[in-house]
Amino acid sequence: MVELIEVNVATALFILCLILSAFFSGSEVALISLNHAKVRHLIEENKNGAKALEKLKKNTDHLLITILIGNNLVNIGAASIATAIAIEQFGSVGVGIATGIVTVLMLIFGEIGPKTYAAREAEKFALFSAKGILFLSYILTPVLWFYDGFKKVFRIKGELGSPVVTEEEIKQWIDVGEESGTIEEDEHEMLYRVFRFTDTIAREIMTSRGDVVMISDENSLEEAMELFNKTGFSRIPVYHDQMDNITGTLNVKDVFAAVYNKNTEGGITRLIYDPIFVPESKKIDELLNEIQKQKTHLAIVVDEYGTYAGIITIEDILEELVGEILDEFDVEEPDIKKIDENVFIVDAGAWVDRVNEKLNINLPMDESYETMGGLLIDRLGYIPKKGELMEIDDTGIKLKVMKMRGRRIVDIRLTMQNSKNSIK
Repeated sequence: MVELIEVNVATALFILCLILSAFFSGSEVALISLNHAKVRHLIEENKNGAKALEKLKKNTDHLLITILIGNNLVNIGAASIATAIAIEQFGSVGVGIATGIVTVLMLIFGEIGPKTYAAREAEKFALFSAKGILFLSYILTPVLWFYDGFKKVFRIKGELGSPVVTEEEIKQWIDVGEESGTIEEDEHEMLYRVFRFTDTIAREIMTSRGDVVMISDENSLEEAMELFNKTGFSRIPVYHDQMDNITGTLNVKDVFAAVYNKNTEGGITRLIYDPIFVPESKKIDELLNEIQKQKTHLAIVVDEYGTYAGIITIEDILEELVGEILDEFDVEEPDIKKIDENVFIVDAGAWVDRVNEKLNINLPMDESYETMGGLLIDRLGYIPKKGELMEIDDTGIKLKVMKMRGRRIVDIRLTMQNSKNSIK
């Protein structure tokens, strides 16, 4: 009778160890899988166990160590109890029997089952287990202190299992969201623009010097008014003697007020604002902050030698986030215009990598050029004339100069003859 009671107690303890093993295994999956943003959301909803969960997530090392110690203790306990029962019932053969039974039960009920459930119901299981794991971590405080000291001695940095969300992972979530219909196509594009925004530099979006409308400080205000009226611009850079010597920017409102009030003494010089000069390599997110602080709308871009390279406006920067912003004076002219099957007219100022992306082709890239015009000149070795034709080696792509403005290439005809470069 006594032996029967002992066997029943041992069996009950074994079952308890099996349940605790399932608890620790499921807790490991559920607690690690929840990110900090989800935990904050649970706290805002005042979910039971959310505060305990937040404390655990503050130190992933301590969380994992607590779970591993707890899981190992109950697994060892279960194996020991099962072995004792088996030996009592079957003698020395019981060791093998106990090993087989414990392995199968632990695998199914202590690992696979609870971890599968916890993966599917991570939020529910994490809230259920958080208080118990936190309580155990308090009991194991001396062990955790010893581990922290060990880390300091051996200079171990970082945390075990720390959930790091990378930019690429977020992009994958955005792609999945669009595919499932949760995120609209325009929302998808805007979110991607946000990621590109911080990596974009001034040189990539500036208006190059050859396309900038400028005015000399020796011109009259009436001439400036006529230029504003002709172009529809609200601000124009002002230069002295030569275009590389920019002295400021002129605002149409000031010119209009001066001309209307017939207060034209001093000419353009007295109305110009001090220019902001920025390097080509400046990140546009930093430039946007600088422009906002300076309370201006236009900056002068200079190259590494301090030579005037172009201009950039606050509108240019915002367009990188929201797309093209057109007003009543703007005429939308795309960089690439399709005129026939596999035949396109490409703006010579278009960036080669963007043409590759839009047309799904593989034009060669090099540090010596960035634009389509630069590619053409680099391959030819000289400034071409209108009508000159060149074929890009091994691509089946032909480039022909369609329009020139002085020595500057304006438009290029791109023809794809090789099937591998056809539009998909």
